[in-house]
Amino acid sequence: MKKRPGHGKMHGDGVVRKRVAVQSWQLFLRFLLVVFIWMPLSTGLTYDNDFNDPQEAPTRHTKTKRRTHVPMEDLALGGMEPEEAAQQVLRRIGSGVEGRLTKLFEKATTPECRSKIAEHFGYFMNAIGTERSLPFQDVTFRNECPSPPTYNYDNPDPALHLGMIQNKTYKPDDGIYKQPEDLRFCYAIMTHEHAHETIRLMEALHEPGHVFIVHVDAKEASQETHYELKQYASSRPHIHILDHPNRVSVNWGGFSMVNATLQMLHYSFEKDLEYDKFIHLASTNYPLASNAKIRETIANYPIDANLVHVVLKPSRPKLASWHYFVECDDAVHRIYRLPPLINATAGVELYTSSQWFTLSREFARYLAYPRPNTFVYEFLQYAQHVVVADETFFGTALLHSPYCDKHHNWNFVHLQFDQWENQVALEERDPKKCIMPDPNHCGRSPTTITMDYVDLLTLSDDLFARKFADNPDVKDVLDRHRLEQQQLYNDNSTAKAVPSRVNTTFEGQGVLIVAKDTVSSDTPLCVGLGPTGNYAKLVPCFYEGIPPSLAEGWETGAVIVEETPMHNRWRLGPCTPDGNLERQFSAEMKMTPGDYSPTGPRCTLTQVDGIREGRCLDAHSNDIEPGGKARVFPCVKRWPQFYSFGNGALAPQNSMHTNVPKHIVDRIRQSRPDEPPQEAYLCLGVLGRGDKDEEHLYVVETDDENAPDEEIVVKEYDDEEFGSDGFLKLDHFRGEEIVATRCSNVGAVIEWLFVPYILEDDPDVEQATTVDLAGESSNSEAKATQPSQPTCASESCGEPDLKSEQ
Repeated sequence: MKKRPGHGKMHGDGVVRKRVAVQSWQLFLRFLLVVFIWMPLSTGLTYDNDFNDPQEAPTRHTKTKRRTHVPMEDLALGGMEPEEAAQQVLRRIGSGVEGRLTKLFEKATTPECRSKIAEHFGYFMNAIGTERSLPFQDVTFRNECPSPPTYNYDNPDPALHLGMIQNKTYKPDDGIYKQPEDLRFCYAIMTHEHAHETIRLMEALHEPGHVFIVHVDAKEASQETHYELKQYASSRPHIHILDHPNRVSVNWGGFSMVNATLQMLHYSFEKDLEYDKFIHLASTNYPLASNAKIRETIANYPIDANLVHVVLKPSRPKLASWHYFVECDDAVHRIYRLPPLINATAGVELYTSSQWFTLSREFARYLAYPRPNTFVYEFLQYAQHVVVADETFFGTALLHSPYCDKHHNWNFVHLQFDQWENQVALEERDPKKCIMPDPNHCGRSPTTITMDYVDLLTLSDDLFARKFADNPDVKDVLDRHRLEQQQLYNDNSTAKAVPSRVNTTFEGQGVLIVAKDTVSSDTPLCVGLGPTGNYAKLVPCFYEGIPPSLAEGWETGAVIVEETPMHNRWRLGPCTPDGNLERQFSAEMKMTPGDYSPTGPRCTLTQVDGIREGRCLDAHSNDIEPGGKARVFPCVKRWPQFYSFGNGALAPQNSMHTNVPKHIVDRIRQSRPDEPPQEAYLCLGVLGRGDKDEEHLYVVETDDENAPDEEIVVKEYDDEEFGSDGFLKLDHFRGEEIVATRCSNVGAVIEWLFVPYILEDDPDVEQATTVDLAGESSNSEAKATQPSQPTCASESCGEPDLKSEQ
């Protein structure tokens, strides 16, 4: 960094601070001398708004001037000596800035904290008063990355898309790899309460050769937790509980989150702990995979790889929303605006990243010992004034370090978020998460994982998840899964995925999902995509000319790939293991609830053919307003992409539905007490047929702000166009988009049947592959014990042998 507001010094607590060049009384004197210039800091002041220069147009600039205007006409400054005039002006405008300082001091009670606020407040005032640059305004940082990224986000290459850039990996052929059994980990865990949670996490992860470092929040409320962990570790030399001076009082949004991690990094080298990888977790994390799976996954990357999730598009925050903070008295205090770092002016960029990661030993040392003239040494001075610095510091430090190329862009940690704090009612918001001038500019925290979501985690490719509350039942489910996976490794099994407990299989090369009410119509309708687009629609199951050749009861057999449009074929699975599914002879799916999953297994549905091959059917939820048009989307293994099958208890018979997480259901019910409650299940159906169609599902998405509102057209139909149930026949909804609607929306919800595919030219139809609902496939040696399936549904392939099925 070529220019900075003061010299830097590393203090004992690991934080780089500026050296104070003037005494507090001098700062206060300078405050009086320059405060009349520094008006933008006095936001929220109430002055006479009569300022109006008729020569000025009502621009944004003049509006800003009106908000900060202080009337001076009545002071008669012309007849005074310069010093007297200056004193009069300072008295007039000083009262306004006094209000700003008063608000800052309200959260600061100790003399040390108030002095710190005044000191940093003075940096900005002195800079303006002496016509010098504001802190970090004209600084340039040294970028140590040997090959900085060249992708231009302002003028992107049309041949590339963001996913291709974001999926950065590091697995060189000539890299140094260790065998999984030889890897040693240092697990660094942050906690502040519930010592037993930290103990359970360490016991779950412990293997010979691993070490643990635990940082307990230094606040008084966490002393009992610290004491319990010290007692536990006293007889376990592989566990290290940090003491003063390595303990930090950690505050939401403060640099203290980063500082606590740096303390653990520094301690690991100070005590010369032996490890290959530094894995950073919170006590609210828990492993999803067995210890053998964790070692195997990390061993797939070189020993010098850093597994860190970074949003590779630079964040480039706007000046108006990027603020300079100081932290003291267990709170963060906003001083003024902090110049964002961009390559054009500072030589570097800011990146958003996760604070939970797996680091190589060499990069861990780089962070633990920030040397002068390195990027991290200079960046520490800037980062300690950034709000929520833990989501900026580590990714930015990595991508500007000598280790930038040794980066795999994923941390193997599963997180789920709900709403931002500003979406909570004003009186219920956590003020610690809303510290910006705009009360609607707030942060958020991960959502607690509950029993209704835990079954999805058994299918995750991640190694850890957070956050978990003090709920042993949820962790018990994961431990059962981890134990089964560990047993596969102990048995040297070639299959490392836990086999599904869903015991029913059916033959085929995919599945056709048919609307039951249309099976006998002239044009049976299925879930498909149509010729273009990503939205799922109710489309003809077969090419024109095929339906007349269909035999009665064709749905109980199988269909030929060549007879159906490309985007009608789906792959069912993988499925969660709790409960059971069984495809009946009628083509219906029978669901049996599990031990902890009342809706039984939850399965993905992915496209088999075409350019959308491998994409998942998604209930198109933004987690704020569940439900909407179903579409195909890259599979991310989140709840809108998993479907359960109704058995008439919690959801209608033969329906397909998603399970809305409990935290979303509870949040919507609390925010809308006077409206119909949010339902826990959303079923696939059509819009305009049900008795409870949601208004928000009629919204037409458009980027045109001037587009007229879409009118809902109500058509009239003859009596014969309605079914015996009183609802319009589904044939009228051919080509309509499929939506996820509340399962109580009678009429809209569709019953579905599942018909397997076969390949007409497959010479081994009799030796067909058995595809189980967990997504695994194997040669069906037990075929003789399964009911035989007819090889195709149309008359041209022969009548289905119904007796053999019965």
